[in-house]
Amino acid sequence: MSSYSLGTLSIDPTQVDVDLRGIENFGYVDSYDEFVCGSWRTCMLRNGSGDGGDAKIGDYEGPSKSTEFGARLGYLDRITTEHFRTDNLRFARVTRLAPDSVVVPHRDYVELSSSFVRIHVPLVTTERALVSENETIYRMRAGEVWFLDATEVHSIANFSDVGRVHLLLDFAVSDPREVFTVAPNWAPQIPAESLVGRRPLNADETEILLDLDKIIDRTNARDVLAILIKRYFAAELDVLEVFSLLGRIAEGSADADVVEWSRWIHSHSLTAR
Repeated sequence: MSSYSLGTLSIDPTQVDVDLRGIENFGYVDSYDEFVCGSWRTCMLRNGSGDGGDAKIGDYEGPSKSTEFGARLGYLDRITTEHFRTDNLRFARVTRLAPDSVVVPHRDYVELSSSFVRIHVPLVTTERALVSENETIYRMRAGEVWFLDATEVHSIANFSDVGRVHLLLDFAVSDPREVFTVAPNWAPQIPAESLVGRRPLNADETEILLDLDKIIDRTNARDVLAILIKRYFAAELDVLEVFSLLGRIAEGSADADVVEWSRWIHSHSLTAR
């Protein structure tokens, strides 16, 4: 595994709740919609422009600027400045994955020339909010600190009825040890209790999934993709098989628009953006 836990922070859930209730009133925007089956929204706290509506990740020079949203979230800003070195911090944001939502498996930073390190601090989550890297499924629990290797193929899923909310920090460094004000108790691993097992793929499941070619069109193609992603989180399906199956379903439909979209989402998610 490239991603791993770095320990925990002492976080006051009452103060977190105050900040998050504020975001509900003024701060979430849609971003990277093409990767979402459901709803994944962002509140940008720091970026290169200081504009909270500027939610895309990209290269820029100089220190990050607090957005109008970040300036209003005192507790989350204090967590960031007390525990992390902000001189190399390029982006800080709060993300919310809505219930019954999944994110298309993808690699990040493919469009960037800089090296970045991404840190996750879960703020609100449940046992049914899952993360994946390649064929490994795991949980990040509230208050933990994780390095997520966003260059590996990864995904997230929320099978609960509670919004999954994380603080995400992107640093322009190449080593996670460079991002902390005080080095954590270094334990670069995924704890065994965080790992989530999957059942074997049943013998006839692939053929059943391929039968979706009988109904797929551009009005429901994303729903079909969501079914494949959810199957990947539940059963021992290779992450790249999600795109392979989608391609075979699209080809079987003989719908040129669906075929074109399936090829685009495959490339856009993994290689070119």
